[in-house]
Amino acid sequence: MKVPFYRIRDQHDHLMDSIMKRIEDVFRTDRYIMGPIVEKFEAKFASEMGARHAFGVASGTDALLLALRALDLQPEHEVIVPVFAYISVADVVLRVGATPVFVDVDPLTGLMDLTKAEAVINENTRAIIPVHLYGKAVNMISLMETARKHNIAVIEDCSHATGAEFHGRKMGTFGQFGCYSFYPTMSLGGVGDGGMMIVENDETAERVKKFRDHGRVAPLYFDEIGYNSRLDAIQATVLHIKLDELQDSNADRIENARFYNHYFADANAVLPEIPDDGSHVFNFYTLQVAQRDALEIYMKEKKIGCGIYYPVPLHLQPCFDFFEYKEGDYPQAEQLSKRVISLPVFPGMKRQEIQHVAENVLAFLNG
Repeated sequence: MKVPFYRIRDQHDHLMDSIMKRIEDVFRTDRYIMGPIVEKFEAKFASEMGARHAFGVASGTDALLLALRALDLQPEHEVIVPVFAYISVADVVLRVGATPVFVDVDPLTGLMDLTKAEAVINENTRAIIPVHLYGKAVNMISLMETARKHNIAVIEDCSHATGAEFHGRKMGTFGQFGCYSFYPTMSLGGVGDGGMMIVENDETAERVKKFRDHGRVAPLYFDEIGYNSRLDAIQATVLHIKLDELQDSNADRIENARFYNHYFADANAVLPEIPDDGSHVFNFYTLQVAQRDALEIYMKEKKIGCGIYYPVPLHLQPCFDFFEYKEGDYPQAEQLSKRVISLPVFPGMKRQEIQHVAENVLAFLNG
């Protein structure tokens, strides 16, 4: 049996008639970038997340970039980021002229170690970017207390965690900014690139709205240097339809994760916890094993998809060589990078597919 790492068409097949009809409507409106279709999706997304403002942008990376730009950072300013994350969480800091300050992570979850994060705060710190890794919520109650105490901004990276909750609030609504990716494999995935940011402050929201459209204040009038980071109407159309199914899709992922954990209860592996409060929506089901690289090879031989997020911590990425970090600087992230492997958990997986994946993982671990 072949089992892919993800099978996006499962999310689309039953919606295809509705999707194609709505796309035809886009052609009839003759508005392909921004416009009323995007605005309607933004309003619905804001309502679903419990946010005041939502703005569609070109990608999750751009959402982070625009949030940082709105903070008016200077070259001496620093932004705290987890060292075990996707490249965008750090490269956007450099692109606005500030310095990313890496922080090690919890060895079980891979989430930013909040105690270590507070320890590196100084007079130059202006922001912190918690990443809700794999779909699991950072403890935002604790983090917001720290941020208020030190008067620093919080930019939530919710790329893996659209629809996740913490203490009854949606991820992205705790900080000054919530940033989401609509990359096709994410919890809420489009059919191309796209992203969203939510903002609470009215004045900041107006600046963000300008930044995504070259700094425009009126047709062909611009009062700040901005970016070309606009969501197109076709992406908004598909995402608007799929947003109705986000809760069910996340529930499906959680149940798939429970099935795996049941199978792996006695396995020699570190399993993710599965809370009952919606604080982990399993964009990725990730476990830790001692012989990860060998398991990856084995799975490919069995024609079972898997992924490694992430094989190299940020401080050891070649693009950051100028910081002169070395192995041993962030030991927990380095250990995780050698042990983590993600299994298929996409909504629509058949039970026999999950069982097949689990049985092959167990065969390797027991063999």
